[in-house]
Amino acid sequence: MKKSSGILSLFLAATVICSVLFPSAVYAATENQLRSKVVSVAQAEIGYKDSSTHSKYGNWYGYQGGWCTTFVLWCFNKAGNAYDTKLYGNIIPSGGNCNSMISWFSNKGRYHKASSGYTPKSGDLIFFDWSGNGSSQHVGIVDYTSGSTVYTIEGNCSGEVKARSSTKSGSKPYNNISSIMGYGEPDFASVSSGKGSVKTTAKKTTAKKTKTKKTTTKKATTKKTTAVSTTAKKTTEKKTTKKEASTSTKASTTAKTTAKTEVTKLSINASTYELQVGDTVKLNYSVEPQNAPAVVGYFCDEEGIIEIGSAGEIKAIGEGTATVVVCANDTLYRQCDFTVTQAVADVTKVHEASSTRKVVGKAEQTVVTTEKTAKTVLSRVGVNLDALAENRQIYIVPLAIAGATVIISLFAVTVRKIKEKIRRKKED
Repeated sequence: MKKSSGILSLFLAATVICSVLFPSAVYAATENQLRSKVVSVAQAEIGYKDSSTHSKYGNWYGYQGGWCTTFVLWCFNKAGNAYDTKLYGNIIPSGGNCNSMISWFSNKGRYHKASSGYTPKSGDLIFFDWSGNGSSQHVGIVDYTSGSTVYTIEGNCSGEVKARSSTKSGSKPYNNISSIMGYGEPDFASVSSGKGSVKTTAKKTTAKKTKTKKTTTKKATTKKTTAVSTTAKKTTEKKTTKKEASTSTKASTTAKTTAKTEVTKLSINASTYELQVGDTVKLNYSVEPQNAPAVVGYFCDEEGIIEIGSAGEIKAIGEGTATVVVCANDTLYRQCDFTVTQAVADVTKVHEASSTRKVVGKAEQTVVTTEKTAKTVLSRVGVNLDALAENRQIYIVPLAIAGATVIISLFAVTVRKIKEKIRRKKED
């Protein structure tokens, strides 16, 4: 028994020593396992219901609004945590909306248009363009494909997580493959066990160093007459080493400086998020530290509601709610919603002498006047036609009786006059 315990202790000690002397990076799962995990996490959420602008995924992300994107991000985060592997913010972006996600995958050469012939795989992202304007309004996760049919799991399908399919004969736009805009292909291989380990690299480096030392020793023993030359070489090596150390110090300082100027925080703000058609507003951003270089992009999930200028100028062009995402250096994301309604005043004709008014963001816009109508004339003399229309049930019957009485009276007077004329003619 004591002998067995001793052998076991030696085995454990050897295991610990080997793990210290020969460290290696071991990935937790294969690519297929990671893809399957993402899909299984999404499948487990099927049937979850909330409103179309609120969800538990929004609570996790820190933004409440349309949540098809936050559902996807949440699934990748949970799948990565299951294998202690970073997926969220690594092989998919850390935020954004559909169009900013497409831009992120495109920059990495991992976005495939539907027309490219790419066959989607389980765990890929699928983007939809339901309006047909070249802008994506919805994203989901590919479950699997069968022929031309694509089976997906999608968040925020009218406030619910659903399993859906897109086919050639499906109803447009929501169930037809013609609405598929493209696919984002996460680089699962870069975080899977398919990658090489650090252990192999460490062995090769050690072998090279040993070989160099042996060669140097042999040269020193054989050629004693070159002692002066060897000393000179050593001196040169020392100088070179000093130069390298100096260069290394400079590089380290530069790296520290660069690290200090990296963007760590992105904030956005506008004077209002409720607009009328034709209004404009400036969506401003700020970064911290203030001197950090930032490449900023603006993305909208529905271009039929607002238009975005290159510097964040928002123009309301149609009714609805549009989500705008601001991205800094392809790593930090902030988003907000703009709600657009129709202008209150009806516009019927443009006059040469038109007035102006200031709208959101201190941008000026021409406001046209309307021609005089019966309604405007009556309103000026105190007659409210709208109020009369709303309360017509109160006075409609009395007015009808009064009108009928007037008509009957006029008819009686007319008949009486005719009879009087006929009587006079007879008397003459």
